[in-house]
Order: sequence, then structure tokens, then C-alpha cells
Amino acid sequence: MEESVFIVTQGSRYGKKITDKFLLNNYKVIKTVTEQEKEISETITSETKSMLTELNWNYRSPFSSKNITLSLKNYSDIKNVIIVYSIPEEDIPIYKQSQIEIQKVIDLYIKSQISITCEFLNEFSKNNKTANLFLILENSNSNNPFKEFFKNFIDTVLTDDSISVNINAFEIGKESPESFADYAFSIIQDKKKTKGKWFKQFRYTLF
Repeated sequence: MEESVFIVTQGSRYGKKITDKFLLNNYKVIKTVTEQEKEISETITSETKSMLTELNWNYRSPFSSKNITLSLKNYSDIKNVIIVYSIPEEDIPIYKQSQIEIQKVIDLYIKSQISITCEFLNEFSKNNKTANLFLILENSNSNNPFKEFFKNFIDTVLTDDSISVNINAFEIGKESPESFADYAFSIIQDKKKTKGKWFKQFRYTLF
């Protein structure tokens, strides 16, 4: 039986390398893409492309996040979900930005990523309590308010005993996308039958 993994990413460098790692190891990969990503990915040729399914994700729409989770019914064998939180590396402090720019950043980096995480948590808590959910916070070296927001959100999820899904969280900063992709793959290989939340302190784990 083929192994499968669902990867939620907004085209981040870590998301791309994690996708490549699982494809090269004969995993079926279901991955979210934006319209911009779709234009790029269609130009890529790979022997493993037949193992990749891309689902359009409109980050501005909560309904799109809901539709992504509803599509899980077409992939009943999915046990592992990796959500990569892309944190913006802002050169200009947020208080110096226009209201339009602030709203754009909130829509792209907060509302969309939080909403799709909540959809997965709700879906798996009801229908697939043995699922493994990996929450990955990238660009953790950046100093901006979004980093602390996501850390607090993830920490709240980790400590909620009412959530029955297996959860592990990682904060990555200096590690290369390739090295972390290898690490994430090894965790799923070694721990895919583990039950309960994982609080073991891995090299990359902050929580």
C-alpha cells in the first residue's frame, strides 16, 4: 500500500523541499497551491509528477480552506499532514505600513493559515483520530509580531488535551530546507505508528 502525505504550503522553500523528499521516496503527495505556484509548477517535469496531486487554495477565502478539508474524503488513506506556516520577513515595521498593506499581510499570513489549520483539526478530531499533524514555523529568525502570534497559537493547540490528533511542532530558522526535509521525513518514518502528542525535544523543536 502506498504511503500518502498532505502538505499545506504557500509556496515556501521548506514546503517545496519537503514535497520533493516525499515524492522521491514514493509517497503520494497531495499539496496545496496558489495560482502563482500553479503557473510555476506546470513547467516542472519530474518522474514523480504522477504521484503529486495539487489542490488550488485561495488563501483569501475561508470557504476554500473548507473545500480543501472536504477533499480529504477522496484520500481516505491520508494519515500525515504537514502545515508550513510562512512568516513574512518584513523590512518595514508594520506600524509604518499602510492599512491596505497591513490587511494584505494579515489575510495572507494569518487568517489563511490559521483557518486551514482549524479546518484540519476539526476534520481529523471527528473522523481520523490517528492522524499525525505537523505544524512547522519557518523563518523563525525574523523579528516580527507574527512569529510570536503563531508560537502562541501552536502552543495552545499542543496543550489542549481535548484534541485527539497526534501533534508535533517545529520552529526552524537557520536549518537549510534540504536538511529539514530530510528530518521531517525521518520523523514520519520513525513515528508514524505513535499515538498521543509528541513532546520529545528534537533538534529543531521549540515547543
